[in-house]
Amino acid sequence: MKIWRSGLLGSLSVVCLAVLLVFSGCEGTTEEDSSGVDAYIAAHPYTSASRDTPLPPVLTITPAQATASIIGQTIAFTAGGGNGAYHWGVSDSADGKIESNGANQALYTCLQVGNNDVIVQDDSGHYAVAHISPVTDDMTIYPASALLEDGALNVSLAVAGGAPPYSWTSGNTALGTVSYSASSSYVAAYTAVSGAYGQNVITVIDAEGRTASATITQAP
Repeated sequence: MKIWRSGLLGSLSVVCLAVLLVFSGCEGTTEEDSSGVDAYIAAHPYTSASRDTPLPPVLTITPAQATASIIGQTIAFTAGGGNGAYHWGVSDSADGKIESNGANQALYTCLQVGNNDVIVQDDSGHYAVAHISPVTDDMTIYPASALLEDGALNVSLAVAGGAPPYSWTSGNTALGTVSYSASSSYVAAYTAVSGAYGQNVITVIDAEGRTASATITQAP
């Protein structure tokens, strides 16, 4: 009887070992989810419920800053994001005006050189602001004044600041004329008319419309 029980226990042990080997073999051959798909599905289960509509992006205006240096200068602004149509305005209508120029653009016109703000607003009340500042790079003529006397007829002039090329003009050609080279327009030469006396104003204009003046006095 003891021998039979021992044999039975041995057989059961062999069967249990075989079962364990089978299951452990299956676990050993299971591949890990290297792509992360299983983890994604577990974290984002499918649902038939409708998803929320994304909120509209923040309203923006480009450029956010600009400079205006001359009357009549125009600057284009573009709006982005927001909700619905765009509505444009300015903080100071004396310095400039803004006019819509398409679905998302507007054109600012400088009426007076100074600080101003361009404001765009959407149908939901969101708004964005761009600042316009005046150009502070003033032009200066050297010399600002000159005296021609005792038969002197010529004086050299030069301009600093502004944006080249420059254009020079004589206010009274009966008193004298001004000449310059297009390749080096920051300098000019004034030639007085012999025997003509009085004051003449020489004006220089830069590429962006800024001006500066010098006074030439012609005496006997």
